[in-house]
Order: sequence, then structure tokens, then C-alpha cells
Amino acid sequence: MNKFPISPLFLPANKLEWIEKTFAKGTDSIILDLEDSVPEDQKSQAREALCSHLHENNYSGNLIVRVNPINDSVGQEDIRLLTDSNLGISAYMLPKVEESGLISSLPDIDIIALLETPISIKNISEIASVDKVKGLALGGADLSASLGSTMDWDSLLYARSKIVLEAAINNLFSIDSPFMNIDNLDALQEESKRSKAMGFNGKAAIHPSQLEVIKNSFIPNEDEIEEAKEIIKAFNDASSAVIAYKGKMIDLPVILSMEKRLKLVGIDPKNID
Repeated sequence: MNKFPISPLFLPANKLEWIEKTFAKGTDSIILDLEDSVPEDQKSQAREALCSHLHENNYSGNLIVRVNPINDSVGQEDIRLLTDSNLGISAYMLPKVEESGLISSLPDIDIIALLETPISIKNISEIASVDKVKGLALGGADLSASLGSTMDWDSLLYARSKIVLEAAINNLFSIDSPFMNIDNLDALQEESKRSKAMGFNGKAAIHPSQLEVIKNSFIPNEDEIEEAKEIIKAFNDASSAVIAYKGKMIDLPVILSMEKRLKLVGIDPKNID
């Protein structure tokens, strides 16, 4: 992928005419949804139309496709057709993924595991360790329905913590669940700040009006970007494993954090000026 998806916006895969307009509204990534957004009797048609559209059109932003669950024939056909040739798809989001074996059997593609069942949270360690998996995402609506809980922050705190922990262990990016109240941007901002503070790299959106709030909550400002560059340079030039930088102790965990900060804005931390 070009960079971590910070504000990926869900878009029905049968609304292909919205893709260009959606990128113009400022999202860095679009999640084209073949699962929940497409009625059962339209899934085959939507899949084929998406394939044809991507053969004929190129986009500069990240295109993520949420396929149908791969434990049934519809999801398997999604993967088969959409990986048959180079369609400019950055990654495939697998919904309700609960075990690593099904992922391992897929073609050599980048996967975002959408964790939205109690079993997926239980098996997150083995799912996150599969080489094809590049990111983890929380599906809060389905998970809360399975748990019989609300979607409030505290209700899903354990799942969020597990996702951030496993993402860090396996060097994956992490996407927090969408905030469902479109009209309450203040509450979205508060939850986005909590997500970033916990360690998430981004938060999914369900409406363009949410994009600016999410991006402003997650994207480092110019001062933070320059600080990360300076710290990494100073550490690379040093001969010791621990250095002091403007009164702060800098060691490898801090460097890894600074590298992730740069990756959020598409800067390769291994190749900085």
C-alpha cells in the first residue's frame, strides 16, 4: 500500500461512479464493499462490474476491497476473479475472519483482517502472524452484536487493546471501527483521539463528513514530522543503543514509534533526507 490507511471510507461496490468523487473529498483510501452494502441477488453482478471498472480506470489513492466471507463460495469467487489480473487493488479486507488456515490458502495478496466476532478476537494472534496479513481492523458493529454489548468505547476496550497489541507485535497497521453517529462530529473527534492515543494508525469512516475530523486526529503535523526525522537521524548516527535528544531518552522502541509516525504520511523512514 502507498501508506497506512488513516481515514478509509466505506463505499458500496455497486456505486462505482462515486469513487473519483470520494477521493476528491479527501480520503486516502476507499473500502469498496462487496459484503454488507450489496444485496445477495446483486453480488455476482457487482463483482463483475467492479472487475471491469478497475480494468478500465486507475486511481492514485488506496483501493481496498472488502470481499464476502471466504469460508463460503461467494467470497472465494470474489478473490478468484479480483486477483486474476492487476486491477490496482491495494489490499483485500476479509470480513469475519476467524482462522489463519483460510488466509494461508489465498493467493499472494495483501490482506486486512476484519476482526468482528468473538472467535476472531480469541484467535487474533494466529491471524496476525500470517505473512499475507498487513493490517488489522476492528468491526465494532458486528462484534458488539455478537457480544450483546453496546459499541461504546469501554464496551469494546478489550478488543481494541488486543488488536493494537498484536499489530505492534507483528508490525502491522491497525484501523479502528467506524463511529456510527454521523451527525456527532465532536464525539467522533474524542473517540479518534482515544484511538490514536491507544496506538491505532487510523479509523474507518462511513461518511465523507467524518474525513477531516479523523485525519486531523491522526496525521502528524509538520513539527512532529520534523521531530521524527531528526530523532531517527540522530539515532542512526550514534554508536550506542540509547541516546539523549533534547533531554529525552531515545532507544529502539522510540525509534519504531517515530518510524510509524512517518509512515502515516507516506515517508519511508529508511530513506529520509
